[in-house]
Amino acid sequence: MSQTLTTLFSTRKPFCMIQKQDSEDVLILEGEALQFDRIDDIPRKSGIPTTGKAFDTISMIPFSQIREKGYQARNDGETILTLKIDRFRELPLEDLLLQLHHCDIGLENGFEYDMTAEAYETLIQQIIEDEIGNGEGANFVVPRTLSGRITDFSTEKALSIFRYLLENDYGTYWKFIFFNGSHYFIGSTPERHLFVENRKVKMNPISGTFRKDKSYRRRAEFKTDLLSFLDNPKEINELFMVVDEELKMMSRMCEQGGAIIGPLLKEMSKLIHSEYLLSGESDKDVIELFKDSMYAATVTGSPVENACNIILKYGRHSRRYYGSAILLLGRDEKGGDTLDSPITIRTLEMDTTGRFQTAVGATLVRDSIASEEVLETEAKSAALLASIVSRGGQPVIPPLLSGLANDDEIVETLQFRNQYLSNFWFFKQETRLHSEFENRHVKITIIHNGDDFVYMLKHIFNSFGMKPTIVPYADYDLKLDQGAITLVGPGPGNPNQVENAKMQKNHAIVDGLLKSRRPSLYICLGHQFLCHRLGFTVARKKVPLQGVQEKIRLFGREERVGFYNTFVPINSERSRDYDISLAEDKQEMLALRGDFFIGFQFHPESILTKNGDSILKESIAYLLR
Repeated sequence: MSQTLTTLFSTRKPFCMIQKQDSEDVLILEGEALQFDRIDDIPRKSGIPTTGKAFDTISMIPFSQIREKGYQARNDGETILTLKIDRFRELPLEDLLLQLHHCDIGLENGFEYDMTAEAYETLIQQIIEDEIGNGEGANFVVPRTLSGRITDFSTEKALSIFRYLLENDYGTYWKFIFFNGSHYFIGSTPERHLFVENRKVKMNPISGTFRKDKSYRRRAEFKTDLLSFLDNPKEINELFMVVDEELKMMSRMCEQGGAIIGPLLKEMSKLIHSEYLLSGESDKDVIELFKDSMYAATVTGSPVENACNIILKYGRHSRRYYGSAILLLGRDEKGGDTLDSPITIRTLEMDTTGRFQTAVGATLVRDSIASEEVLETEAKSAALLASIVSRGGQPVIPPLLSGLANDDEIVETLQFRNQYLSNFWFFKQETRLHSEFENRHVKITIIHNGDDFVYMLKHIFNSFGMKPTIVPYADYDLKLDQGAITLVGPGPGNPNQVENAKMQKNHAIVDGLLKSRRPSLYICLGHQFLCHRLGFTVARKKVPLQGVQEKIRLFGREERVGFYNTFVPINSERSRDYDISLAEDKQEMLALRGDFFIGFQFHPESILTKNGDSILKESIAYLLR
């Protein structure tokens, strides 16, 4: 074994090593390096493995692969880098560390970011004002890229960096080194993107960052700072937004249902993150699931499609392999396909000359403070940089959370976050055997306006026993609509831009629905279209509500509901003809109900709407009466 590893390390044969979730063992993979242009080209194996569990391929997926989903992304020539696995084995961590040498590592000219802190602050502010402030999305991640060059670089030095991470970083999902003969990827990524085995599907949205950048002499001091972080509305809402975004993916992937577990805390050497676990079931092929999941909102933004447009607009160059995923494919003992995929963050990419780069971003939301987001990017890159430049400098900060493991106040503070969240999503959803309505399998047509919230709506309607169909707005034809109800869905954009093709088409759709008196439901942007066509003014809000829960009076009763809007219809004398719900200022129209239509400015499908499924159920019953 030792001789084999020595041979492996001293040559340029492709290999990969993975320590998963601080395991006592490290998985070692060897094989043939291949390159592909499409995910479907990655070779697959079938059948029951003779070795029990098998690992067949591992691939570095470039961010630009999201173009396979129809989204925009820049590509500077990067391809899928695959290792077709010929041999694999597990080695105890302590045995591996004995064979990995410590090397002194120097940089030719230090390292530098592709933009200064000041320039990044300016960019952040521009995105908040021009994009989030114009209704283009709830949050966006546009990273900074750090680069440099290691002197006298060798495989031994790459392995020394990996050894440093094994010994000094903790709490991560994967620590890994991947080498295909020409490029090294070395990372310590905290976030599971997607895991599939035996029909079980799991995702772990992470957001909210506590920086471990100070010393604590007493546990009480740490507890005070941690509680302040846990009570921070910006950090809380940031996590809720990415959970909503990944629930859109899970709703698309897991028709059998699922549930949310958490919130949880994940501690690493330099940071503490908050996260949820999303768990569901699916019969879909693992590659189909992976393509549905490209890519996590935590490293793109939401809605994901429009976030890709913003990344392309503001990004200075290709993301290369940042913010995408590693894809490990294999088979279980019964021959069933397995998939394990962490997000490629906190990852160094370097060539055989020692030139390296790593990208790091922060989640930008409406109330982000630009200077704080800059500090967050620097904290996130600290562990990786320490593997290169510290080398025995500052001691590793030991885990702090263990000292509060039995602290009731911490547990209560975390669980209190769920008190006003959706009842529907925190318990396993299963399609009910009997319809909630007199007519079973009522058809509902959902018009997709660029936000995958429609898949959460579809999932809820499925649970009612209904038959939902999603149609892109550009393809919708009223004459072909066989639904008993039509839903005009949410999406990014300014409904007042009548010259915009998307807005023109939706205004025409709403006019047709109103003229035909077809029972119809309108959500967020759809609600704005409805009110616009009814003659109300739709105005820009002074402060956008992106991922915010508000307490409102909904048709006479109190509800906690979730908003993702920059524009809102304004009340006028026209409202006398309808049943309406207003904000506290008595101006903003948050809901509107007529004889054959209902509009909601909020998102009943969001986790931020506590009784969202009940609101939708009552709406369907009203429209079918």
